[in-house]
Amino acid sequence: MKYYLSLGSNINPESNLELAISALNKILTQTKCSSVHKTQAEGFDGDDFLNLIFSGVSSLSFEDLNRKLKDIEDSSGRNRNVEKFSSRTLDIDIVLQLNDEEEILFESDEIVKYRFVSEPLQELL
Repeated sequence: MKYYLSLGSNINPESNLELAISALNKILTQTKCSSVHKTQAEGFDGDDFLNLIFSGVSSLSFEDLNRKLKDIEDSSGRNRNVEKFSSRTLDIDIVLQLNDEEEILFESDEIVKYRFVSEPLQELL
């Protein structure tokens, strides 16, 4: 499976994105990374976010990969007891999943909703 992941942070963003990329390189192969996009916080007043798209190949199922992504978020000190739209150390979401034939198995609505997802994604497609 090929996965495209949206990464974002506005609390120590450089170090948290570096932590995420390092961890993702251990669980995915054939990895690629978009450029970093700086965006204003959406839905709340807060520091700007740094966002990027990270892609790679894995034999993990969607659910198993998602569990690993939550573990990576937790390792950054992610607080899950805050409002949905709030500052965060790290957010990693699967936005696209393709099978070996490049057929789309999952496509997040975040791709059309948010430029901080669609623009870096276009760099890797």
